[in-house]
Amino acid sequence: MTLAAQQDTRTPFEFVSSLASELTRGQVDLPSFPDVTLRLQQALADPEISVERVARVVGSDAGLTGRILTMANSSLLHRSSHPVTDLKMAVTRIGQDNIRAAALSYASAQLRNAGGLAPVRAELEEFWLESIRAAAMAHAIARENNQVRADEAMLTGLMHNIGKVYIVARSVNGIALGANAAERNQLLRDWHPGVGQALIENWKLPSAISTAVGGQLDVDYNHSGPPDLQDMLIVALLLTEQIRDADGEVSQLVELKAAKKLGLDDSALVRIVLESQTEVEMLQAALG
Repeated sequence: MTLAAQQDTRTPFEFVSSLASELTRGQVDLPSFPDVTLRLQQALADPEISVERVARVVGSDAGLTGRILTMANSSLLHRSSHPVTDLKMAVTRIGQDNIRAAALSYASAQLRNAGGLAPVRAELEEFWLESIRAAAMAHAIARENNQVRADEAMLTGLMHNIGKVYIVARSVNGIALGANAAERNQLLRDWHPGVGQALIENWKLPSAISTAVGGQLDVDYNHSGPPDLQDMLIVALLLTEQIRDADGEVSQLVELKAAKKLGLDDSALVRIVLESQTEVEMLQAALG
C-alpha cells in the first residue's frame, strides 16, 4: 500500500466529490495521460486551426501518428484500395472528431499499460470495451437516423464513460472507492456522467458532446426541435445494455422519448443492433 493510500481517510463519496470539485475549478489530473493528447485537444479547440498545425501536433508522437494513419485506412472510414500514407492527407480525410477518437484510443492504451495503474488495469480494459460498444451503437444509430453526424455520435459514445476512467485512475490503486463491489459500481454509475461532462468541458470539446455525456442516464429526456446527441446516447446505451445482458428485446425501447425523437421503430432498432455488431469489429480494428 502506498503512503498516499494510507493517508487517504476520505469516504468513497468524499473522494469522488473532491474530484468533481477539482474539475469544476479547472483542475485536471489524469495519471499517465499522454501530453500529446492534451496538446492536441487544446489545439483542436481553435476553430481556425489549420491541417498543417494539427499534423505537426500529431506528428510529434509516433504512437499517435500510427493511430491516425490506422484509422484513416480502416474499413470503417476508408473504402479506397489505395492506402493513405501522408499524415496531412490522413488528418484531412478523417476530420476532427475522428482525430479526437484516435487520440482518445491512444491515451486509453497508455493508461491501461501504465505501471502505476496496474491494480485497476482490468477495470480500465472493461471501460474501453464499453466505450467501443457504445461508439459502434451510436455510429449505427446516426447512420440510420441521418440527423445526427455519425462521426460526432461515435466520439460521444466513445467518451460516454470517460468519467469512470478518471475516477478509477485517480482512486489510488482503487482503494479510495472502497472494497464493496456493489457500492463501488453504484458510486461510479451515479457520479461518472457529471465527472465526464466536467472533464470534457475542460478539454474544450463541443458542448453538445459534454451535455450528452452528462445527461446520458436521463431516460425521460424530452426537448423541442430535432434529435440531438443526448437522444442518441440514451438509446445507444440502453441498446448496448440489452445486448450485454442477452435480453434481446428491443421493442420496449420504441416508447422512449429519445427513440421517438430519433424516429426509431422496431425494425430500425433491429437493423441498428445488427449493424453495430459489425461496427464493433471495425472500430476495434481502427482504434485498438
